[in-house]
Amino acid sequence: MKIKSLFFLFITFTALISCKKFLDINSDPDTTQNPSNSSVLPQCLAAMATGLQSDGGLYAAKYTQNWLTAANANANLYDLHGYNFAGATMAATWNMNYYALGNNLNYIIDNGIQQNQLEYVGVALALKAWSFQHTTDYNADIPFYDAFKPNTFIFKYDTQEVVYKGVDSICRLSIEYLNKALTNTSISTLATSDFVYNGDLNKWKKFAYGILARNWHHLSNKTGIYNADSVIKYVDNAMLSVADDFVIPFDATVNANANYFGTFRNNMGTLRQSNFIVGLLDGSALAGDSSKAYNRDPRMAFMLTFSHDTTNGNGGYRGVDPGVGDPYSGLGAPSTYAVGSTNWVNARKKVATAWGDSIYANPSSAVFNHNTGKYLFKNKAVFPIMTYAEMQFIKAEAALRSTTPNYTLAHGAYINGINGHFDFINRSYGSIRGASNLYNNNPISVTARNAYLAGNNVKQVETDITLTDIMLQKYIALWGWGFFETWVDMRRYHYTDIDPATGNQVYHTFNLPPGFYVNNNNLPVYRVRPHFTSEYTYNRSELERLGILEMLYHTKEMWFSQP
Repeated sequence: MKIKSLFFLFITFTALISCKKFLDINSDPDTTQNPSNSSVLPQCLAAMATGLQSDGGLYAAKYTQNWLTAANANANLYDLHGYNFAGATMAATWNMNYYALGNNLNYIIDNGIQQNQLEYVGVALALKAWSFQHTTDYNADIPFYDAFKPNTFIFKYDTQEVVYKGVDSICRLSIEYLNKALTNTSISTLATSDFVYNGDLNKWKKFAYGILARNWHHLSNKTGIYNADSVIKYVDNAMLSVADDFVIPFDATVNANANYFGTFRNNMGTLRQSNFIVGLLDGSALAGDSSKAYNRDPRMAFMLTFSHDTTNGNGGYRGVDPGVGDPYSGLGAPSTYAVGSTNWVNARKKVATAWGDSIYANPSSAVFNHNTGKYLFKNKAVFPIMTYAEMQFIKAEAALRSTTPNYTLAHGAYINGINGHFDFINRSYGSIRGASNLYNNNPISVTARNAYLAGNNVKQVETDITLTDIMLQKYIALWGWGFFETWVDMRRYHYTDIDPATGNQVYHTFNLPPGFYVNNNNLPVYRVRPHFTSEYTYNRSELERLGILEMLYHTKEMWFSQP
């Protein structure tokens, strides 16, 4: 990878200019040689959100139709499952795993062992496992055992199967160190640097078990390998409530520490919610009727935004489709047209931005106004990495996939997942570095929640529950942040697999683009190529060996999704 070559060039250059004093950093009091683990960990935690939001929000979320491009949809290759061969896009995950986290985590692990700071070792191992799990699910085969091998300039890629087993081992080692740390009598500084769990090692153990749950559950298509009982066991040792959710807060004082989806950074301006998520929340997909208010999910008003024109039968909530976009996106604000004119009528139908109801442009770009925005799209809104609700939906699916389906367990976890997401929205986040709440005025009422749980969107009879019920509710709970896990799920179901219990798609009402990108050969996307500027230049032989340079590489099915 490029970092090794750059390091070599740096040393060569400094030697040529004989800058001994500059290189003799051990004698420079201004250059820290052995930074504390407490100073390195916060940067690693912050890098997680940046890596996920930039790759996920701009690319992966379009593959899963969390949102899509408002205008010129036919030209947007990501809406159409394409890939940019000519540029270094979709590289944030690679940078996060190998550069931002990479040797920083290795340093924490080595230094933690030397300093008897076992809690840091356990935490860093958990983050390492999470990062490699995410990267292999994104990029397929990746450097694992050679990743940080010293004095190496060409890095061997390991298969997904190898990486999956490696992640499992790292998770178990993390839990082992966390257990040792719980009995360690030395004074810990973890609480001063851990802005996620404030040094609570039991919550870090739950996070590690959550990684194991994902790792094992992703293999649901592999008969003879997938073990539903093990998945359920790992979930039961993971998050027990919304209080255990792994969320990254933002201080929002400068661009670099503000939420990527907030108004200040202005990254959501061209994106609009999809018709798929609108249909899941307005009752048309799950209840079969969006015309009656009692079929509408109360979470819709907290997650999505409505337009001025509310005559469409669901309160004005509108979305876009891939390859179609918003036919009215080119119009200005309704207030710029004469009332009653054709343009005024059409402008009122425009799909609103994620930042607020009937808002069609950023209300506070480059301004730290923490009162603007909605749901996860605020400057100081947290960004989730893993949640209790997600774990419960994994458990529900695993119970239904057991050799003998356990409908009681599946239905109970399904209800827990729905409730967990309501709790996620209603949670008070102010204690987490002053984070903004996800609701703007008041949380969802108990009355509204109970009415929904007793209504047509939720299966009331245990034996009636299907994979479709579970996966669509999971999609809702992960919308806006869990697009990578949703993408794993959709690839496990090959986007359009049929639910044997219903005869319809598992992802009911989900439609692939009407025409895939020109370089796709009419195939959906399954993987992302490795970092363009580093691997294509310095590791080309491995890319050639694996066929990564082939035109259709990004449409090749992943190992985890194959039987």
